[in-house]
Amino acid sequence: MRLRGRLRMYVAWGLAFGIVSLLFILPRAVWADPQLHKLECVNIQAAVLESGASLGVTTEVLREALLTGVKTKLPRLRVDPSCPNRIFFKVFLQNLSGGMIDGFYGHVAFEVRRKAAFVHSSQSFDARAWDLESYVHGTREKAKASVLDQLNSHLTQFAADYQAANP
Repeated sequence: MRLRGRLRMYVAWGLAFGIVSLLFILPRAVWADPQLHKLECVNIQAAVLESGASLGVTTEVLREALLTGVKTKLPRLRVDPSCPNRIFFKVFLQNLSGGMIDGFYGHVAFEVRRKAAFVHSSQSFDARAWDLESYVHGTREKAKASVLDQLNSHLTQFAADYQAANP
């Protein structure tokens, strides 16, 4: 009886191991984010909100970095100002200066928004398909570089997820 119980346990563990192993060998597209599937074009938008003296991060700088990054990392994704799908990069920075403190902190958010429709009513609405957010901080001299590094990091992750969804 003990042998039969052990045999059942080994078979159960073997099946569990086999199923988990199968998940790791499935094509990467199976793991892909369905909200990025068939995303063919995007409209690029950027926004900056600073509190205090300017840290050199402007909407134009972000938009140009975003446009360059999309064209470099996602050459198949068409950038079109009339496209209803949007990549939106938002930056909120707080300038800290006074006494011995001379720095900044803030929040950056990368969003991909798509047009979607309610199934029952066919009404169209703007839906978030993908997003990533992080915090930045440091000295004032490194504010622009820190924000652009985060933009590049978020764009790299988005590119990986996009390519997985659109092999």
